[in-house]
Amino acid sequence: MADAHWDRRANCFDERHERLALDAALERTAYTTFIKESADFATGLATPSGEFFAYPRDLGVSSFVGLDMSTAITAAGPLAPGDVVITNDPYGTRGLATHLPDVHFFRPLFAGDKLICYAWAFINVSDIGGLVPASISPRAFDIQQEGLRIPPRKLYQSGQLDEALLELILANTRTPEHNWGDFQAMIAALGTAERRVSELIDRFGLAGVRAGMAMMLDWSERRARATVESIPDGDYSFADYLDDDTSGTPVRLAVTLRVRGDTVVADYSGTDPQVDAAFNLPAYGPRHPFLLQGLINFTLSEDPSIPLTGGLVRPFSVVAPEGTILNPRYPAAVGVRYATVIRLYNVVLGALAQAVPDRVPAAGAGQAAMVMMSVADPFSGARSVTVIEPLNGGGGATAGADGVAANDSACGYLRNTPVESVEEHTSVLIERYELLPGSCGHGRYRGGWGVCLQFRALAPKTIVTARGMERCRFEPWGRSGGGAAGRTQAYLARHGNGFVELSRAIDVLHLEPGDSIRLEATGGGGYGWPGDRPPELVLADVRSGLLSPSVALETYGVVLTQESAGGFDDAATRGHRQKLGAGPEELFDLGLARRGYERTWPPGEADLVVRELQRVPEGLRGWAWRLLHERARQRQLPPLKAWGELCEELNARGVLTLAEKERGD
Repeated sequence: MADAHWDRRANCFDERHERLALDAALERTAYTTFIKESADFATGLATPSGEFFAYPRDLGVSSFVGLDMSTAITAAGPLAPGDVVITNDPYGTRGLATHLPDVHFFRPLFAGDKLICYAWAFINVSDIGGLVPASISPRAFDIQQEGLRIPPRKLYQSGQLDEALLELILANTRTPEHNWGDFQAMIAALGTAERRVSELIDRFGLAGVRAGMAMMLDWSERRARATVESIPDGDYSFADYLDDDTSGTPVRLAVTLRVRGDTVVADYSGTDPQVDAAFNLPAYGPRHPFLLQGLINFTLSEDPSIPLTGGLVRPFSVVAPEGTILNPRYPAAVGVRYATVIRLYNVVLGALAQAVPDRVPAAGAGQAAMVMMSVADPFSGARSVTVIEPLNGGGGATAGADGVAANDSACGYLRNTPVESVEEHTSVLIERYELLPGSCGHGRYRGGWGVCLQFRALAPKTIVTARGMERCRFEPWGRSGGGAAGRTQAYLARHGNGFVELSRAIDVLHLEPGDSIRLEATGGGGYGWPGDRPPELVLADVRSGLLSPSVALETYGVVLTQESAGGFDDAATRGHRQKLGAGPEELFDLGLARRGYERTWPPGEADLVVRELQRVPEGLRGWAWRLLHERARQRQLPPLKAWGELCEELNARGVLTLAEKERGD
């Protein structure tokens, strides 16, 4: 009875914070489509120690909820009423910011001379400088190539704008007007927070608001721990891959979830070293939410009533050795870090699926390509930067439902940008934006359909980037007899000629008027044996035009009459399904490409190689890792044999001796 009363009090406080309207203020006053259409922003309130106790549930980026503001607060120095701090520095904030386009603002909120909390807002700006329009290229090898780093600094001091600092920031971006417009929207959101918190204090008193802040965090923690306790104790391991590090070498991300009572340790010790590319993820601290998204979303799915607060991550902790792709050392490039986050989501769910098989879906599309277009002004040459689309794919199927079309839960908070808005803001013609036929993983419950986006450049000197484009090599995996989905693919048509498949994900693509790009983002993996899918549902998919009659017969065993115009032959379908059999019982269908790769690079040897690489100095570890893969690939050697040969060379060069000196051996 006491718990029920406590929950009612906390729920009342939660509902009032949901109506604070910080997020709505930012969205309605934002300047760019990235914010007002795609919703790549977030707002929140944090305790004096930097832990979020109020966070919007239905608008904006949900994956920042467990971030720790404490380092940024300390770095900003003493703060007074009217101060507003700006930062985008992953290293200077220890992972509050995780790449340079993510600009964070926060201001202290006071009652008299007493600090109550911090109001916080984040946006993804269109451009912050760097070597390409929109700032981010996978090929960047240090953070200096990715744009302007802003350590925590006061943009406003006692309500007065530091115009010199603002001028410096805007001088280093291709889109100064856009960035300043969005900055002002963030200021509006923080001002709204100050007014609404003042209203809460007037209503509940200072002590009541402080008690409510602690109550919200404790409530989230208590409910999260109850969900964790439903997972059987044990160690559960899984791995998955980024397609490559821009050199053709796949990047392995591995986790072991150690479940004990109401706690989980996510141990990433088997993950590959940091890379000389932009996929490094600066997820510092003991429980960075980017390393825990699979656990957070699992917890929220099991108990949707849990408030979004930092209390959600309290039952979890992380082991991520320094010098790995998940805990990189300065000056590692980090621009495409969210491609790594999305793959980690698959990795954690793969481990969880071994603990609670019926409660975890198949893999979703596992990619969210931020498709950006830059067009040069014909008179000044200055470049605009516009988001064409945050291109998502399909969601993974579950034990009781098909996957969601065109929306993978790893990044489902991102909204599509309306075609009319895109065409208004830049010189482009959207030719197709539709669900992608044949893209799902098949199963008793099929994966969600992927997406096809096709557009044509209308202006000279157009540049397109598509950071985060993944699953071009390794398919999203299926579950419990369900099949893996397809691959993400990109095609280019020059001057009205036919489309030609590009050999790899888009980095920087130069277009002229009349050139077209078609991007096909894959669907999600299937769940359960396809031969168990009700024929009526198979027929409906065929009639939709998204499933071919041949796949209906060969994969699902459904015998159609007059193809999609008719129905299905029930007796013939039962007979054909008997020939298909009951299907495999494997927990995962990892996909054809991964099975082939792991025959040449077995997971057991990959674990040993990661341990062996500790013998190399940290600054050279990524170089040795890439050299090892190239040696094994070119000479068709197994990993440990290739490592043995490489060790002889590294010894001859004195590299391993350097490592011994570094350790003091």
